[in-house]
Amino acid sequence: MYIIKTISKSKKNSSEKYYTYRLMESVRIGKKVKKVTLLNLGSDFSVEQEDWRDLSTRIDDILKQRDRLFEINSELEIIAQECAKKIVTSQAIQKENSSHVEKDIYKEIDITSIKNSDPKSIGVEAVVYETIKELYLDNKLIELGYTNIQVNSAIGSLVAKIVKPSSDIKAYKWLSNTSGINELIGCDFKQMSSSNIYRVADKLYTDKDELEEHLYHKQKAIFEYDETITLYDLTNTYFEGGAKGINRAKRGRSKEKRSDTPLVTLAVMLDSSGFVRKSEIFDGNVGEATTFKEMLDKLAVKKKDNLFTGKSSLVVMDAGIASQENIDYLVENGYEYIVVSRKRDKSFDETKATPVKLNGQDEVIVRAQKVINENGEVELFVHSKPREDKEEAMQKRVQALFVESLQYLKDGLTLKRRAKKYEKILERVGRLKEKYSTIAQYYNITITKEEDGENANTIEWSEKVSLDKKSSINGVYCLRSNNTTMDEKMLWKTYTTLTDLEAVFKSLKSELGLRPIFHQTQARVDAHLFLTLLAYSIVHTIRYKLKKKGIHHSWDTIRGILASTNRVTTSMKCKDGTTLYIRQSTELNSEQKEIFDALGIKYQIGDISRSYIE
Repeated sequence: MYIIKTISKSKKNSSEKYYTYRLMESVRIGKKVKKVTLLNLGSDFSVEQEDWRDLSTRIDDILKQRDRLFEINSELEIIAQECAKKIVTSQAIQKENSSHVEKDIYKEIDITSIKNSDPKSIGVEAVVYETIKELYLDNKLIELGYTNIQVNSAIGSLVAKIVKPSSDIKAYKWLSNTSGINELIGCDFKQMSSSNIYRVADKLYTDKDELEEHLYHKQKAIFEYDETITLYDLTNTYFEGGAKGINRAKRGRSKEKRSDTPLVTLAVMLDSSGFVRKSEIFDGNVGEATTFKEMLDKLAVKKKDNLFTGKSSLVVMDAGIASQENIDYLVENGYEYIVVSRKRDKSFDETKATPVKLNGQDEVIVRAQKVINENGEVELFVHSKPREDKEEAMQKRVQALFVESLQYLKDGLTLKRRAKKYEKILERVGRLKEKYSTIAQYYNITITKEEDGENANTIEWSEKVSLDKKSSINGVYCLRSNNTTMDEKMLWKTYTTLTDLEAVFKSLKSELGLRPIFHQTQARVDAHLFLTLLAYSIVHTIRYKLKKKGIHHSWDTIRGILASTNRVTTSMKCKDGTTLYIRQSTELNSEQKEIFDALGIKYQIGDISRSYIE
């Protein structure tokens, strides 16, 4: 085995010449010796000529499983390992493509020579890739004019985002060194530039509208449902760093308690099954209510294909978005709605309420009272026992903190280095009333001043009403709707589908790496958010299919179950002097098979390749 250097001519300009390198082997065929090219090393081969012999010897040792006689440097070892893998793969492909049929499938081997090498994760990747194909996303990218490299880069980026969410450069390294997805799609990410991962995410965002529409059409076709319910909400995420080059990075109210950093807002419309209809990126300080008209108008554009029919659509949204202006806009455009009412009056008559949910012991835990107001609008007063218990616990905690703070001020009147001035005590109590306003309104607080001094003499407080009366509206909320045909149970159940959006945002942030954002240009931020949302669409398709088969795992749990499935190369020395290499995936366990069965995926992941090195 040896390396040679050859001169080649440029196809574009015959006068231009360049050097290429090949790994060769001399093989005796009868009385003649023939030179055979084992591997084309390309024109970028940069190993110094003085190291060629060591490199070729080491490659031969690896292929024939001979122990090293002499150590070589780590860089040459890495190159030798990569070259050996390529030779094994190429010989297996040549054998598969030939008409040769292996007659002797039994071999005598040296069992002490058996080795497993080159493990690559493949279980989660296979599930994701099969779903991408089922959604015809790869075909859609080709239809949009993506090159083969761009299609592979897009699939790789999505698989990395779903399986191992991280930065783009870490995703590229994971695709190159750890994942076996390249063996499924026929792409060697090591031969690609890492910039392909950046560029393809940007390109995906430019095709955002078409891709969202394509995925939603395919998801409707696969699951054969006809949804008319639209759920709308938005979330925001924060940046790491100043984000000075990002137009939409604004300071606002963070849902992750990170108002100290710039934010960007993602608005999403789903159907009641959790599939994405439309998304949009807004400034970080945008108000929830102000985004609604823009999103609804963009959704209504699709009426031409009868996918979104305005007059039969029911829009469900939370109180933050349900301004009277937005509700009027829905009515004017022929939409029905269910929203959380902003009214403070929560009059609930338990004697007129209807049970809408029971617990496991047939105990009623949610009741609803339907009322038609003077405008002909339905108001549904809902009392939830779990919500009541939660609010009561929170109320007791706030009350304890409020009283504890008052006691602290009172005790300080007799202690050194504590506030005693009357004016200062008034100020401190005022701040407490502001901080604990929900509880302070139910207390009388009296502060007396010394007759001949500037200090406060004492602080006294008493409850205006008992805790039971303060808790009389705990667990009660009011829904509004212009749909008068639904009964109490259907109205309430339809509204609770809004929790799907909360689950989406949780999945985006915790399972798919939406937060925080490290990018420093607007284009990269947009691409990052949209790529994450595309990943969610694929994950939700997988989980929706599993739920229909009774498997309700989170995506983190599914990833954990499939994580132990790998591609591995097993090598062994045979009695006839050859070395056999077998590349295949590990067997699935029972839990993994259950997931594959539910998704309709074959147990064998990837091809089984065999090659013999003489």
